[in-house]
Amino acid sequence: MQIMVVSFRGIMMIKKNLKNIFVWYRLLPALVFVYWVFYPFVANLFSSNAELLDNRPLKTKPTELSLDFPKEFEAYYNDTFAGRKRLLKKYGKIQYKLGIDNGITILGQKGWAFYDSAKVPDGYTLIDYFGEVRFSEDELRQMAQGIEKARAFYARQGIDYIIIIAPNKEAMYSEFMPERLQKQRKSDKSRMDLAVEYLQQNTKVKIINFKDALMAAKKDLPMEIYFPLDSHWNEIGSYVGYTAMAKYLNKFGYHLPVKKISEDMITVAGSQKSDLDVAGIKDTNYHVAFFDDMKIQCLKNEDNGFMMVFENPQAKEKKTLFMIRDSFGVGLMPYLNKAFQKTIYAHNKYNKREQLEALIKEYKPDIMVDELVERYFDRFLKYNDLYGDKK
Repeated sequence: MQIMVVSFRGIMMIKKNLKNIFVWYRLLPALVFVYWVFYPFVANLFSSNAELLDNRPLKTKPTELSLDFPKEFEAYYNDTFAGRKRLLKKYGKIQYKLGIDNGITILGQKGWAFYDSAKVPDGYTLIDYFGEVRFSEDELRQMAQGIEKARAFYARQGIDYIIIIAPNKEAMYSEFMPERLQKQRKSDKSRMDLAVEYLQQNTKVKIINFKDALMAAKKDLPMEIYFPLDSHWNEIGSYVGYTAMAKYLNKFGYHLPVKKISEDMITVAGSQKSDLDVAGIKDTNYHVAFFDDMKIQCLKNEDNGFMMVFENPQAKEKKTLFMIRDSFGVGLMPYLNKAFQKTIYAHNKYNKREQLEALIKEYKPDIMVDELVERYFDRFLKYNDLYGDKK
């Protein structure tokens, strides 16, 4: 009888435990959902994300109420919530293993990955890639007027002005884009390509689209000139861009060293983490031999590398270059540092009238380089205001 009572109690305990397990099993999806939704809010009480993304400044908290306040605050919060990097990395690994595009990352063919920048937002790579949307005539005229105002602004101070554009990776390696996206492509000429042609014909501004030079190098070299898993060009691609820029400027009296790239100039230089964070896989990096014995002195490195100044007494060109840059401009820096006696690099966040005037007054450059990647090309629509007469 005692054995039966113990057995009965044991059965009841098992049933009770199973019931509790079942209750927790039913609650588990809700608990996971609550965790994912409220974790960033709770974590933000104790810390916040402070890591720079894609070599750009974090969005700042809006301080003034306006119609754009909700959008601006959302952009700020998406950049700065605590644990952002860890969550995105884990999510990216899951998506990569399942073969699904992980938000900003488009998984291409043969192990390549591409950038859907509109999801950040950080420009419009897919709009550029599809080749269907074009700048209107009014927008082209607005750009032309704006960059002419920029040229005149610098010319009044004795500064030469040049615009250089690096194409998006999606245009350079379109053959590795997913087939479903290739089918949607209307033209291999993007709105940037056509806009550059218009601006070259309708303004006096020196402007270079690196696309042709990069495409030629891509055919000639067995190595990639953009990273397969990163959104940027590698050291080979940036050297090709520098060479195209140097050849162009030398036609106007500059004395910049130029050497056509060849395989014997290129060596493997380790690996590099992808900015698209594709499951932690790294890209092969390269080094291009170019006056490696020159001693470059860094005079200033402030604001997390967004404001940098270098000096090179050995440079043949004894002029000072000032570049407003985005993340692609970083690749040009090692070569420009060896070509000019002094170089100043300010991130595009410094591209404001008061800041530009202060920097020009401080450094007195001979040449102003306006560098940008294709997906940022529409910023020239703002140059009428940036370089127009002060009210």
